Amino acid sequence: MQDCLSGIEVLEIGVMTPGKFAGFLLVGWGARSLRIERPGGQLDPITNEDLLLNRGKRSMMLDLRSAAGREVVHRLAARVDVVIEGYRPGVAKRLGIDWETLRELNQKLVYCSISGFGQDGPDRLRPGFDLIFQAATGLLHATTPPGAVPSVPAANLADAAAGFAAGFAITAALRKAAVDGVGSRLDLSMLEAAFSLLAVSHGTLHTHDGANGGALRAACNVYQAADGRYLAIAAVRPASCRALFEHLGRGDLAVRGLLPGDAEAISFLKTAIAARPAAEWVVELGALDIEVSPVRSPAEAFDDPQLLARGMIAASNHPQAGPLRQINGLAGSGLPELAPAPVFGRDTEVVMAELGYSEAAIAALRGAGKI
Repeated sequence: MQDCLSGIEVLEIGVMTPGKFAGFLLVGWGARSLRIERPGGQLDPITNEDLLLNRGKRSMMLDLRSAAGREVVHRLAARVDVVIEGYRPGVAKRLGIDWETLRELNQKLVYCSISGFGQDGPDRLRPGFDLIFQAATGLLHATTPPGAVPSVPAANLADAAAGFAAGFAITAALRKAAVDGVGSRLDLSMLEAAFSLLAVSHGTLHTHDGANGGALRAACNVYQAADGRYLAIAAVRPASCRALFEHLGRGDLAVRGLLPGDAEAISFLKTAIAARPAAEWVVELGALDIEVSPVRSPAEAFDDPQLLARGMIAASNHPQAGPLRQINGLAGSGLPELAPAPVFGRDTEVVMAELGYSEAAIAALRGAGKI
């Protein structure tokens, strides 16, 4: 995976978290990405999001509201393979950097728009952030335990899902461009990405709900151990469920452990797990091929032996933030070799020179605040 997109040039314009994440994935697979930042937009200190999602990218300042800025984007669009833009519908067109304009400059261009609600439909201009999309799609409801009050989730699942979807769609469109010589317009929304996450659990809507549709199963639940840590058990295979209850001396509950809402089976496991520390249960039940894991914090997961062995944790050193441990994009993506995230605008003059601008022209644009 490390070099499967080698030679692909990506341009990120006006992107927020999903677009940054998509670019991060593409760079991890060998592409090179240039981010356009607005003059004066530097965050100090740099955010944790940018420290990770901008690794290996280049950055330039550019005033996209000016004719000079638009000209630079047009020159870049004629050279790159992919444009990712994250404006509300209509903004790119007002700036003169929309799909219809840029494809005239590059017939093989893959143009990916990532917005909250999509480029059309009654809600296309609505504002929204991750929490809104999780709430609107039922994702927040689905990830809230039965009887609990919905609250702000700690993980930005809509952002992540939209970034993954964009990375997948872009690579598919690049394949089409390579075979047919024709670019594509991609219209991705955070709302749809969040909703798609429910496909494997809530993807078919029946006219009636099962009587125990929301009830928990004893063999697939979270229990508190003696040391206060929580233990996740997902013994949903009949064999592992049977092994669990037989090991704990209640083989008679094995079938009931997979039935929704069986209070006796749930109560039994709750009492049994509470008798010993979580780490002991992980070793003991794991040896029986039972699906089990401690409930870790994200920080604790950075030390997971399997994630470390698969290269999912990268060490880097940022000139502002110092030594860092960071999540890699995907196993095998090779991010440890990428440069740290750039300071906003670091590569502006280099990119302008690559586009053929003279030193005098670059100095003039900088003096006018356009770059």
